Amino acid sequence: MRRPVLSGLWLDRALCALLALLSLAALIHGLLAGQPGVAGAGVFGLAGALWVAWVLPGAEALRRSRAVREALERASNSRARSP
Repeated sequence: MRRPVLSGLWLDRALCALLALLSLAALIHGLLAGQPGVAGAGVFGLAGALWVAWVLPGAEALRRSRAVREALERASNSRARSP
């Protein structure tokens, strides 16, 4: 029994959430420890995570993901049929 091919966007979303959590932790640590550089890095990371979260679920990304999934499916089907 074959496993269905996943879209690949789940990994992107998981990494975005991880970036946001780590950046938030850096921001809090920087503010509490009085280290403006660490707090600034946390803000920068949060801005990056926000930008990725805004761009990631776009219709174009979902369309590309679906096209790649269908191409992989066709390639695996043609390989299974050839001797």
